[in-house]
Amino acid sequence: MRIRVVRVTVSAAMATALLLLAGCSSGNPSDEVSGNPASGTTTKERQAGPEDAALTKAVQAYTTAYFDADAPAALGIMSQRCRTVAAHEAEHAGEEGRAGYEAALADAAEKYGSRDATEVTVDELSGDRARVSYKIEGLPEFDQQGQPWIREQNAWKYDAC
Repeated sequence: MRIRVVRVTVSAAMATALLLLAGCSSGNPSDEVSGNPASGTTTKERQAGPEDAALTKAVQAYTTAYFDADAPAALGIMSQRCRTVAAHEAEHAGEEGRAGYEAALADAAEKYGSRDATEVTVDELSGDRARVSYKIEGLPEFDQQGQPWIREQNAWKYDAC
């Protein structure tokens, strides 16, 4: 029996990058923020604090970097876990990890142009984990609900992979 190896080009890397932006979360803000869902605090139950501003800034920076094809900035705002997933997915698409991600972002920037996150809302915040909802200016198919973020080394990082 012969096994056929198929090499997928940048389009698979593009799909990977778009999935990373869209996230693999269920999109349901009621999902767990951490291992103990009872420990999470929803927006309706708490007052916005300084962490909300830092988290909002990180969401906006990641979205801007993504749609401006600034791969170094976007990768810097990804959690370590997501950077590993992105590299792994790109390599399976026949690209070197970082080069594949850079190519995917370049394709997204060319296709959609520069975009910003708007209406950023911190849905839940529990310790170093949060869920955030936001809209992508002019691209409702990329709007997010309950997207996971994690604090690593005192900075909020995209963790929807």
